[in-house]
Amino acid sequence: MQELRERLLDTTPQICVERARLVTNAYRAHQADPPVLRRAKALAHVLDSMTIFIDEGEFIVGNQASSSRAAPIFPEYSTDWIEEEIDQFAHRPADAFTIHPEVKDELLNEILPYWRGKTLYDRVLATLPEVVRQAEDIGAITGRGYTTCGDGHIIVDFPTILHRGLEAVIEDAQEALRSVSPYDANELEKRPFLQAVTITCQAAIRFAARYAEEAERQAAGTAHSIRSAELEHIA
Repeated sequence: MQELRERLLDTTPQICVERARLVTNAYRAHQADPPVLRRAKALAHVLDSMTIFIDEGEFIVGNQASSSRAAPIFPEYSTDWIEEEIDQFAHRPADAFTIHPEVKDELLNEILPYWRGKTLYDRVLATLPEVVRQAEDIGAITGRGYTTCGDGHIIVDFPTILHRGLEAVIEDAQEALRSVSPYDANELEKRPFLQAVTITCQAAIRFAARYAEEAERQAAGTAHSIRSAELEHIA
């Protein structure tokens, strides 16, 4: 544990562009879909395509960026602050991140331009009364922490997932989908959500399987019996 801690602290934080690239490509590919389906397909694309790794000595696996202690970018929430601060990421007094020139170039010239006018923050601003927008512009009020971060402030029903499993949730969604009447407009509105549940749960299962495969690969390639057993247990 101490070795893992020291290795983490010795690693320089950096910006990772991988997630932003994958999400942007997915949104471009599914522009005609309802928002809930676009988000589901984007998540599935990220989980299926992102770099995964298991560091030496790890027992609990999982990473959110392509390298250790790297920060992914979430352009679908907001882009203006990224463009404003990108030259200062490495020089901030707190939470400093290095950013490689090629990453900066891809963000500024390929990814962020696509999202201008399409982000969650853009949508929030478009729906706010003018007096509220003016108050935010002068700093009298702010809700930016929520409007640029979006989801995540929820309590997930972990007991259901742990006791029944994702396959059971998929079956529930499929059963509900089969019962949707094709002749009722109100019923048809349920279809995108139920399809999204299936897509995301299946993606989560595949994501876990990717780590299992990586653990098995590393177990087969190590000469240390203790670590091999640990990796087999992870798998």
